[in-house]
Amino acid sequence: MHKVLAISILGMGLTGGVLIISVSQLFSPPIGNVLKMVTAASTVTFIIFAVSALVFRRRLDKKRE
Repeated sequence: MHKVLAISILGMGLTGGVLIISVSQLFSPPIGNVLKMVTAASTVTFIIFAVSALVFRRRLDKKRE
């Protein structure tokens, strides 16, 4: 369970970095639709990782009690 939580936090960090880079590129887009799809995909993946990290953390807290 600890590995899954660590992987979800790591994934959240990586997708957050991709999201930061892709949002800055939206102001002078070299490729229009592809960049929008990458931004949308990284946003959705970031949200999935964030929710999974919260869920796994709560499960680990319940196991400790």
